[in-house]
Amino acid sequence: MFREFSQDSDAPVTRFEQMLKTNQVYFFDAAEFECIIQFYIDTGEINLAKKALHLGINQHPFHTDLLLLKSEILIFDGDHDDAVHLLNIVEEMDPNNQEVYIQKATIFSKKKLHNEAIELLFKALEFSDDPQEIWCLLAMEYMVLENYIDAKKYFKLSIDEDPDDFQVLYNLLFCLEFLNLNEEAIEILNNILETNPYNEIAWLESGKQYAQMDKNEEALNAFDFAIISEDRFSGAYVEKAKLLEKIGRINEAIEHYQIALQLDDPTAYLLIRIAKCHQVLGNDQLAVQFYHKAIKEDPSSEKGWVAIIDFYTRNKNFKKALYYSEKSLDINEHSVSFWKHNAILNTKLQRFSEAEIAYQNTIELGNYELDIWLGWMDTLVFLNEWEKGYQIGQQAKEFYPNNANIDFRIAGFSMKLSKSIEMEYFLQNVRLENKDIDPKLAELFPSLTQLL
Repeated sequence: MFREFSQDSDAPVTRFEQMLKTNQVYFFDAAEFECIIQFYIDTGEINLAKKALHLGINQHPFHTDLLLLKSEILIFDGDHDDAVHLLNIVEEMDPNNQEVYIQKATIFSKKKLHNEAIELLFKALEFSDDPQEIWCLLAMEYMVLENYIDAKKYFKLSIDEDPDDFQVLYNLLFCLEFLNLNEEAIEILNNILETNPYNEIAWLESGKQYAQMDKNEEALNAFDFAIISEDRFSGAYVEKAKLLEKIGRINEAIEHYQIALQLDDPTAYLLIRIAKCHQVLGNDQLAVQFYHKAIKEDPSSEKGWVAIIDFYTRNKNFKKALYYSEKSLDINEHSVSFWKHNAILNTKLQRFSEAEIAYQNTIELGNYELDIWLGWMDTLVFLNEWEKGYQIGQQAKEFYPNNANIDFRIAGFSMKLSKSIEMEYFLQNVRLENKDIDPKLAELFPSLTQLL
């Protein structure tokens, strides 16, 4: 039996939860069920949303909004076929309902059928009184298709409607940047600033556009206006500092990075930037202090570890650099960059066994740069690993089939293995490539250079 409630009854969600505690079934109108279901969806309590939905459809089996909520949950659960079937039923009941086509478009988008999704969104536009949401969805579909011209068009329509939607603004600026339309980006931002001259985000983005165009004074002015609009806007201080650093005003850059540090929690990025500024000024002790702070603040920061390794490498302190290289690998043994640095440092310190392992790991993790292959082969020369060197050379040729430096090394390995035919074949490749052999390379196989 249904129990009727008057208009001054408790809120629908409270009444629904009271009902769940009893064996009675309360009656709710469709609007109340929508309220209950949407509340549970928004709070992430999907099981309760499903219970309310089940009861709601039992009481109002032909109410399109409840059926659309059901299809929304089906889409959330990945039951796309059931959702499409339900949406087809709703479309027959209410063919002018934009939500039907939006939800169908969502399903097609999830299936990577983006052109079909776009067609459905245009259908939704035909029945929409408030097209802004659909414009955004269209723009996102075009972005996925890398059609930035049409994506720009619909993001612009949306931002004209709501200049304070920053996510749309960022997406629009991304499209304009990809299309190298800095001037148009500035025009759009200026339109926003005419409406709200204290919009710190618009000032910040204007500054970034001017910086990309190498209009440094205009960029600095825009960053200053962003700071005037919101004096605790750390992003504006950081962007201004980056530009000051770029144009050589290092002390001012440090000041602005320091302000950003005070406004927000410290980040490895800011600490590294300050360290690099001090390094430019020759303040090596301060640079080291900030590099240490960076890796202490975020031990997982790859840039932090690489920065301190590079610092000691540039100062020829290879042992210290290797120490931090090994520490970095303790933190992340799957970093290609860490293994590459480790390989180079072990080579410099003539630790060829360790270097050979590091080069191998670098390759296995996906770095196929020529220098890595050559470095790996060179360590095998010093280790007298002729057969392995020959095999690695063959692998390297798959990536660089016409490289004299690789062919010369394989010829050297062939010579050591008494493979005279192979040696002559690879030497002939070197001759055909008409490239001079690096004198340092000749030191690996001195007798081989005489045969060229």
